[in-house]
Amino acid sequence: MDATAQLLADAGKSGVYHLNRDPRQLVQSATEAGLAAWRVDIGHAHDKEDFLDHVSAALDFPKTFGGNWDAFADCLRDLSWIDGKSKGYVVILEKSKHFCAAHKHEFDEAIAVLSDAAEFWKAQGTPFWGLIGGPDGWESGYPQMPEA
Repeated sequence: MDATAQLLADAGKSGVYHLNRDPRQLVQSATEAGLAAWRVDIGHAHDKEDFLDHVSAALDFPKTFGGNWDAFADCLRDLSWIDGKSKGYVVILEKSKHFCAAHKHEFDEAIAVLSDAAEFWKAQGTPFWGLIGGPDGWESGYPQMPEA
């Protein structure tokens, strides 16, 4: 297992971070570690509903998904529809700069939900990573992903 896969498998280090690696490589490392991983392009999300639509489609949320922050939190804490063989989860929010800049309140709410989900899973010994990506040089204001 490569160093990044080992990092991703460590529930104690998981959480929500600014993405500082190639998302394709992260997905490969997550897969190597036995984690489910999704790349979610939120570059065209214009509001909360668009954001939730993008994430729910990418993660294939159940049809009963309510399309609000509480339902988003519930789905991230359940994930029962995901292959039961997954040892953890990696959600990569790509192209986040526009949504973060134009909809800061909604972006912060989304990150708070991801952070709560990460803490929920960490308490169970399961890694859950929420990674915020954007163009090179852009800083989300969230801590950098730890080094492998």
